[in-house]
Amino acid sequence: MTAWTVMLRGIRYRAGRSFVVFVLAATASTAAVLAPAYSRAAQQSVLTDGLSAASTDATGLTVGAKGTADSAAFMDLAEIRLAVNTALTKDQLLADRLDLPVAAIDTEVTLGDLTGKLAYRDNACHHLSIDGDCPDEPGRIAVSRRTAAARDLKTGDKLTVHLGPATGGHDKTFTISGLYTPTDADAAYWGRTSYFNAGDSTADALFSMTEDDLRQERTATLATRLEYPLRADRVRLDDVAGLRDGIQTLGDRLRGQELEVTTTLPAVLRDIDADRASIGRTAPVIAVPLLLLCWFVLFLLVASLTEERAPEIALAKLRGYPAGRAGRFGLGEVLLLTVAATPAGIAAGLLLVQVAAGALLADGVRVEVRWPVFAAAGVALAAGIAATVLAGRQTLARPVLGLLRRVPERGGLRAGVADGVVVALAAASLAAAVSDRGSPLALLAPPLIAVVVGVAAARLLGLWSHARLRIARRRGRIVPLLSAAQLSRRPGGRRLVVVVTVAVALLTFAATAWDAAAQARRDTAADTVGAQRVLTVAADHPSALQAAVDKADPGGHSMAVVRASQRFDNVPVELLGVQSGRLADVAVWRGHSRADVGELAARLHPDVAAPLRLGKDVAAEITVDALPARPALRVAAIVAAPGQPPRTVALGGLTKGTRSYHATLTGCAGGCRLVGLAIGRAAGGSEPFAVSVAVRGLSSDGGPLAPGFDLSGRWQPRQSTVSVRPGAALGVDVAGSDTADAVVEHVDTPDALPAVLAGGAPTDDAAAATFKLPGFSEQPQPFTVAAHAGSLPRAGRRGVLFDLDYATRMAERGASLADNATLRYEVWASAAAPADLDRRLAAAGVQVLRTETIDGRLAQLARRAPALGLWLYLLAGGAAILLAIGVVLLTAYVGVRARLYELAALRVAGVRAGQLRRAVFQEYRALLGVPLVVGLAAGLLGAMVMLPGIPLVTVGVATPIAWRLTMGALPIAVAAIVIGLAASVLMVLRLLGRATPEQLRDGVQ
Repeated sequence: MTAWTVMLRGIRYRAGRSFVVFVLAATASTAAVLAPAYSRAAQQSVLTDGLSAASTDATGLTVGAKGTADSAAFMDLAEIRLAVNTALTKDQLLADRLDLPVAAIDTEVTLGDLTGKLAYRDNACHHLSIDGDCPDEPGRIAVSRRTAAARDLKTGDKLTVHLGPATGGHDKTFTISGLYTPTDADAAYWGRTSYFNAGDSTADALFSMTEDDLRQERTATLATRLEYPLRADRVRLDDVAGLRDGIQTLGDRLRGQELEVTTTLPAVLRDIDADRASIGRTAPVIAVPLLLLCWFVLFLLVASLTEERAPEIALAKLRGYPAGRAGRFGLGEVLLLTVAATPAGIAAGLLLVQVAAGALLADGVRVEVRWPVFAAAGVALAAGIAATVLAGRQTLARPVLGLLRRVPERGGLRAGVADGVVVALAAASLAAAVSDRGSPLALLAPPLIAVVVGVAAARLLGLWSHARLRIARRRGRIVPLLSAAQLSRRPGGRRLVVVVTVAVALLTFAATAWDAAAQARRDTAADTVGAQRVLTVAADHPSALQAAVDKADPGGHSMAVVRASQRFDNVPVELLGVQSGRLADVAVWRGHSRADVGELAARLHPDVAAPLRLGKDVAAEITVDALPARPALRVAAIVAAPGQPPRTVALGGLTKGTRSYHATLTGCAGGCRLVGLAIGRAAGGSEPFAVSVAVRGLSSDGGPLAPGFDLSGRWQPRQSTVSVRPGAALGVDVAGSDTADAVVEHVDTPDALPAVLAGGAPTDDAAAATFKLPGFSEQPQPFTVAAHAGSLPRAGRRGVLFDLDYATRMAERGASLADNATLRYEVWASAAAPADLDRRLAAAGVQVLRTETIDGRLAQLARRAPALGLWLYLLAGGAAILLAIGVVLLTAYVGVRARLYELAALRVAGVRAGQLRRAVFQEYRALLGVPLVVGLAAGLLGAMVMLPGIPLVTVGVATPIAWRLTMGALPIAVAAIVIGLAASVLMVLRLLGRATPEQLRDGVQ
């Protein structure tokens, strides 16, 4: 009979135990395969998610030029397309990842007092709902219904626009072929160009499907381009380096033809790289505890099986088998099963990763079979063989008489040395991890803490069992005597304590970390979004945005927000102007109740005078008692149109007596505001003058205004040479030689903007109650601190929150907000806001560029590197508990015949069955209860120590822990552990319940 035959027959004879060996060996291979396979899939998921979450214009490529007739901007689109295609033929990787381009040309034009774009865009008519015909013939255009309504235009009308600069160029008359509405103004098709932003001074784009219509004026500035969307679903991890190089090379090749490649894709990829690198570092480290636990369990199993076969090995030695052949006889079956389990473990690991990819990772992510998978499986196989040899070495080295002993050997000095080595290594690794809790090594700290605590618990349980055995022997108590005897003489029991402790601690830490991370993700999503829904929009100026929001949501469930960024001491400071009256109903401000937010909002909007709104004209009734002989003087109104800088409108030359001074206003279709009154020289110059006037009334459109002349502080002089006297008529005294007009301003804003401040004040004194900072204009605006906050919604821990209306009025006293490209416009909406708010805003002239929600942000964070790493940790913890339960059953089933023989002998000796059951129950209560309690404590301790330094939401950022015990992963994990261990004890009791006197008849152990 050959050795192979003996091994195969032995496997068949011990089918149940052979299956356990196979499963554990396969589990070890599965754990090894998980690290590289899951790491690769998770990295691909992060890449796919990152590219998909970024806007199309951020990841796409734009190839083109901007300029007049002497530049490449006047090239035919077909020429540009040919040049790009020729360059892309040399880079197939980049070409395959780009979608079909959209060709576009646009130029700025004027339509009377409106500005807009004359645009060409491939297949634009397919993305417009047109009443009439597509403008696919020269000289024909499509006009938006909104612009047509404002200009009283209809299909078939002639429309004259001015092409080129205002001081040059020429007029061109087009025929309106149809009136359009975009089917989806937010569609990726429209790219980053703002076509639909009609307002008081702007018109929606005019579309022509003839390229040459846009090239008729050689002085006009054209933006000609091909926009290539990126096929994010086609980008794989191996493509990233090639994409970066390809974009650089494409730009170099086209630069000689005066074409520029514009893209932010490399920046997007750089942001994604941090998550990818984190997963690559942490996934293998997370898999290490599970892998070591698998090998240790395999070691225990082989040691138990070899111990059980000790009599067979002794017989082999008695028959003359040499030591090597006896060793092969004792370990051959296990080694063969370990080798056979490797392919099964690889398949199981890949299948598990595929299931995880479908449930957790981005759509389209699949498991990849690469060489690291097989390398990891090879390492697992080698380690499994080493564990098998080491586990059986002590038994195989014992003499024949030792192998025939029925009483288990007690652990001695070597076990103590091994425990000491484990503790020393764990302490050294823990110290290294604690020194840098943000490193991947930190994830090894919880199982290392569990190893140390588990070894200590096993030792203490052994000492306690010895002491309890002596006490029970003296008192003659049979149940404690039997349970303590088993605990004190079974070296495998102490190993079981270590295994269960590590498994419980591993799952406890993973569940606690998951709950803390889930809460941190929810908090982060709420903080970074700021409201249930946030729409990033394009608006002409803050007042236009407020008007559009009021029109789109008259119920007040959304609010206009204007943001800007300033820097102080090289630190960014976020500025948020909000409609304070709607703040409490809309904003999600963690740590603040609705009442708290309402109280803060009230501080941001103290009562001040209402602005003096003007219509088509303005008139002032003024009394002048005396005039200087020279120079001639005039009075003027300082008027500000929404979004525009203030302008001086002459009301007429001053004369003696009481009279009405009047001027007709232009450009006030959206409503102008009277900023103040000015008195100055009619013909300029610098000749000094002195005059006193009394302003008795102001009116517009034939109706009186409420200027509040009798209220102190309502009107304030701008210069020191001017003084005012409140009363029934406003007295204005001017004396001086200032060359500028003497100005008195109507005060419709606070002297300083009340603000909620997060972080220190942006001034030399961080605790200052007042400071100056450019708000919505280039000039510093005064702020006063109305309240402090730890953080601001959507702005973080360094920002200033203030009332948008007051900030706009203050900025419009000296600046044009319509030209301020640094302002960012948003609309924040609550859950009660209209579901079609984006369409309502588009109808009101505000183009929606992007929409964010708290739930959407939460879903993105759940697929970032920290969350994906914790998923693997949670999976490893669950697998560890299954292994621990398997070890419990293993210790009961391996050597069960000998244990049943012992219990049957005790029954014959007079011990009652109930006493035996209680003894076994007490034995397992100690074996499992101690590691359960200790493991839970070790896992929670590891979480308390390590979580504050581990990134839970964003790579490289240690999230402040505000963990709250909720019905999350931790209670479920604890319940699963308790139920699993209790079920295993019941199975053991049922197994050992078969110990009857009939077991002694066979004489077999």
